[in-house]
Amino acid sequence: MTIHFGDSTSIDSGGSLGKILQTVSVFKGTRYTTTNTSWTDIADLSISLTPSATSSKILVMCSMGAAGTQQNNLDYGNGIRVLRDIGGGGYTNAHKLNGSADGNRDRITYKGAGWAYNNDHMPGGLGFVGVDDPSTTSQVTYKIQVICQSSSYRFVLNGNTTDGNNASIAQARSMSSLIAMEVAG
Repeated sequence: MTIHFGDSTSIDSGGSLGKILQTVSVFKGTRYTTTNTSWTDIADLSISLTPSATSSKILVMCSMGAAGTQQNNLDYGNGIRVLRDIGGGGYTNAHKLNGSADGNRDRITYKGAGWAYNNDHMPGGLGFVGVDDPSTTSQVTYKIQVICQSSSYRFVLNGNTTDGNNASIAQARSMSSLIAMEVAG
């Protein structure tokens, strides 16, 4: 069986192509908030691995529990992007986990809509899966960043805005994770 990723990338499960060579993961269970209208790192959602071959692909998966923007008018949201560093050369958003370059538009992984109908009822989990091809055997680091559309409407991860300490499902805590797998190319 061959799996195609929408470009010239494919994984052939009948041979050595497509075998998972290594997996690394991080988990974030604490509540995180920001009102920053500049890109900011989400603490503890960063991961590194060193590919064994330049032909390897990196499958990146991120699950973000109870993520959303505080509001009640469904108007303001947030952006999520993945930055990549190869061998300490500096972080960039110019890779296949983010959108293509297009004029002055930012390259992001996805835009989080304003789904919270009030401060307690934050949306469910969000996530993404993508395949990157860094073409290196140097250490590759991925980190997740967020930006708020307005500083008046904060982004909340793994909880909700009011952060009440009660048994209501609206106050529940969730877990976020970032996983990277080296796939033989």
